[in-house]
Amino acid sequence: MIIIIVRSCYFTVYKLYKLIAMSGIYIHIPFCSKRCNYCDFYLVTNLELISRFISSLKNEISYYSGIYTGHEFDTVFFGGGTPSILSPDQIKEILDHLNKCFKISNDSEVTLESNPEDFLNKNAGDYRSAGINRLSLGVQSFLDPELKFLTRQHTSHEAQTVVKNAAKHFENISLDIIYSLPSQSVEDLDLSLSKAIELGVSHISAYTLTYEKKTVLYKSLERKLFEKNTDTIEARLYNYVSEKLTGNGFEHYEVSNFARKNSRSRHNLKYWEYENYLGFGPSAHSFFNGTRWNNFSSISKYNSHIDIKKLPCEDKYEPDNKQKHLEYVMLALRSSGINFEKYIEKFDQDFGIRFSDQINELIKNGFAETDSVRFYLNGKGYAVADEIISKYF
Repeated sequence: MIIIIVRSCYFTVYKLYKLIAMSGIYIHIPFCSKRCNYCDFYLVTNLELISRFISSLKNEISYYSGIYTGHEFDTVFFGGGTPSILSPDQIKEILDHLNKCFKISNDSEVTLESNPEDFLNKNAGDYRSAGINRLSLGVQSFLDPELKFLTRQHTSHEAQTVVKNAAKHFENISLDIIYSLPSQSVEDLDLSLSKAIELGVSHISAYTLTYEKKTVLYKSLERKLFEKNTDTIEARLYNYVSEKLTGNGFEHYEVSNFARKNSRSRHNLKYWEYENYLGFGPSAHSFFNGTRWNNFSSISKYNSHIDIKKLPCEDKYEPDNKQKHLEYVMLALRSSGINFEKYIEKFDQDFGIRFSDQINELIKNGFAETDSVRFYLNGKGYAVADEIISKYF
């Protein structure tokens, strides 16, 4: 009876949340001064294209504003590429146009992905004045040999200086850390994590190094210039990251993400919780009212389509029920878990009944937990989340 009452009360709260849930906006800034050896994101290094790109971007935003007039947005995320290549005035120009075209909530989270070297000759406070209230800094490591291996353009000392200066203007700072580099020791990893904690940031995204095909790093691996870590070593490092950060007051709220209290990435939660978001710019992806689409991964195609008033959309589709189920379960189990009421609303089935055997086995083996509201993976389950999803769901 108690469980039924709790779930009934939660259902009311969940329905209220659905009434007030807002959407997100992602803006892909496809410019970098140089491509890092591990990066396979779409980008260009010709910075002379920036002015034309901003004009095309504003036109794309204007078009979509006529379609989604009744929606309110409470997150804006500038990703890339390297959005901090743009000047504060250019960022303000884009944000002013967004506010003109869409209903953007006054308390929105507005994130700028940044590289530390971009703030060596720029004032972070100018970006705060432009409308940014959250910085995501791609530090990746606080060890100079690791930064050199990753072909980063800043030093550990420079990164520390930038974070300290940015903290004078931003309360909400996130750092990216890459780990599981070849021959990396636990002591090396501890140094980077300890420095990030010492700097007092509110959020840390910790990613294992991946070897994407066609990248310089992958080609180096093929040439056997170094050896990739074994799964056992990678798992040990992953567990150390989780234990180190949770032991220092961070919540492990998604497979690769850790946050201080009230500092989760509100924008990224929209991806993980299957909420609506619009993406603008070359290669940007969107998901709205059950439909997915993505733009061309080509700034020339993007600009030329905008010039003739055509959407720069390369692919648009509505996932079938099987794909929607897989997407939802995958995203949910990598973050806050399967919400029972949300699952019923989306799939008209009770998750606890449909997957009772899988749930019981995962809980018995110490990979997952459940309560009256949700079924979710714990730290042990996060470490093998992809394997659990493919095997059980």
